[in-house]
Amino acid sequence: MIPDTEICIIGAGLSGLALASALRADGRDVTVLEARDRPGGRVLSQNGHDLGPSWIWPHNHRMLALLDRLGLRSFPQHTTGRLVFEDAQGAIRRDLDFATMGGALRIADGLASVTDALAAGLGDKLRLSHPVSHVAQDSTGVTVTVQDQTIRAAQLVLALPPRLAAQLGAIVPEVPTWMAGQTKLVATYPTPFWRTRGLNGDAISHRGPLAEIHDASLEDARTGALFGFAHPGAARSDGFRDAALEQLVRLFGPDAAEPTELFFKDWSMDPATATPADQAPLSGHPSYRPIPKSARVTFAGTETASQDGGFLEGALAAADAAYAHLDRHSHPM
Repeated sequence: MIPDTEICIIGAGLSGLALASALRADGRDVTVLEARDRPGGRVLSQNGHDLGPSWIWPHNHRMLALLDRLGLRSFPQHTTGRLVFEDAQGAIRRDLDFATMGGALRIADGLASVTDALAAGLGDKLRLSHPVSHVAQDSTGVTVTVQDQTIRAAQLVLALPPRLAAQLGAIVPEVPTWMAGQTKLVATYPTPFWRTRGLNGDAISHRGPLAEIHDASLEDARTGALFGFAHPGAARSDGFRDAALEQLVRLFGPDAAEPTELFFKDWSMDPATATPADQAPLSGHPSYRPIPKSARVTFAGTETASQDGGFLEGALAAADAAYAHLDRHSHPM
């Protein structure tokens, strides 16, 4: 039985968790509903390796402040060495002294350490494996239908991509979900062998199936890891795993042939992230902006942030905006 609540937040990604944490610190009655059996949303780490977003930047003041509050650390993305470039015909260059993610920071132990810490602070106010099927607003509150029951809330926060919010009955504009059509692959190795060969782990390929590759080794570099973003739709093809491994061998040499682990996440096939519309590749980064709020319903996903929309910093900016809106429009049960 889910009790009625003052504020119901749908979505336990970074934005929803950060907002719930701030509201709980103010003594507000909050319930967070998450369809997945884990917190984090598009933040997903396996053995410290990120299968969702990987980086923050020195100007991301909200993320850096959150790390400080949670007692977590960041470290610089490895950039020393040369980039590998593969053209559409398979010709390869290894003489480019360039790092595509210079200045970026990664989170020690993976980004899920952030969302796990926020989730732990919510206790039983976070309900996992609770998919919401419909929301309806009226003059006195909001009715949320989850599984075979309904709950009432004075206010509702949709902390999820707008395309998913639309599936619940919310009236929202058409907004693409950032990175929802992507697949991310991680291969781990006993050592970051490419570094000893003067390579920084970056690769750009017009042949594929991976379009962009980076060094994903953990902070101490005692073991190595490479991660790659697949060309949209590539992971749905038979033989994707083998083709990706063959590509790593082409680009980085025979030591790439036998990874300790090889795992990937096709976000386009995750119904808690993507809709069929998200399988169409984006031509660039969308221009995200806030979605109009009502006195009872507000939005807090990263795609609703006018600055850094789609990114981790945008998720926290959206949570801040939702917090301010809820503070102005307090409704007792």
